[in-house]
Amino acid sequence: MTTHASRAGLPGLPFWVQALLVLFYIGIPVVIPVLLVGATVWWATRRARLDMPAGLVRRARLARLAGLAGLAAGLILGVLAVQLGQELLAPASVAVGYLLGLLTAELLWVPAPTGPLRVAAIQTRHVRGYLPRWSVPVVLSAGVLALAAPIVFAVLPTLRYGPWHPNARDAPQIILPGAVLQWPSAACVPPAALTVLALVVGGIALRRVVLLPPVAVGQPGLDEGARRNSARAVLAAVLAIELFALAAQAILASWGVQVPGPVGGPAYLISRILFWCGIGLAVAAVLVWCVLGWWKRLIAEPPGATAAGPAGPAAA
Repeated sequence: MTTHASRAGLPGLPFWVQALLVLFYIGIPVVIPVLLVGATVWWATRRARLDMPAGLVRRARLARLAGLAGLAAGLILGVLAVQLGQELLAPASVAVGYLLGLLTAELLWVPAPTGPLRVAAIQTRHVRGYLPRWSVPVVLSAGVLALAAPIVFAVLPTLRYGPWHPNARDAPQIILPGAVLQWPSAACVPPAALTVLALVVGGIALRRVVLLPPVAVGQPGLDEGARRNSARAVLAAVLAIELFALAAQAILASWGVQVPGPVGGPAYLISRILFWCGIGLAVAAVLVWCVLGWWKRLIAEPPGATAAGPAGPAAA
């Protein structure tokens, strides 16, 4: 059977085994988020286009194209992260590509003025009016945790364990030396940097959302609903990046203080808790990304109805 040298330092593995390993390392952190979020974006924006004015249909179509293009760019970034040995950063890299796609859509969306010249009251819009009430504290808290993690790990004391028996029952004469374990403060800096990037890009995209001119003439509720959809999509990407970053930091911390199973003790328990917290945060990131970024269907208002959106009249 033909064998090839493995990039992971395991020579002699059959090619099909290496292919399965590549699918495992790339499929779980990269392909699965792309497929789940891509299917959600495609179906939600397609369903949201029903019974909408032409201008908002174009906006939904642009959002879908930008989201899918962003996922494609994120797929490339995720594969590059895996190839560079940064598998834990791959899911966040996919979300960064998606967020950049959303920002591109907001920058490209400039509806041309149509119809007769109209006079309207000046209205002010605020970003928080288009987001769920719980979202801002959650996003800020997650961002602070991700940024504080490298600092906290740098000041935490090291963990030690003494000589131990790998098999105390059958081979008590075998004793292996202990070790000193360091918290991975430096390794947690790249996830923190991705968090900063997400907050900056997300803030720019949200600001762009509230500044867009109306499209549905005479139906302000549809415009407000479209802005809420766009704002939630941006928020979902930012929160997903933060959760992916926290997941990467938790798993890195678990690896940094990982002790052999027979040693046991508090260090072993801490390592296991951190690892499964990281897995749970990664799963939560995908769920939040899909659910919060769902484009809700916009229903045309009956004639004469007014929408109570977040916009309010500015002071004269």
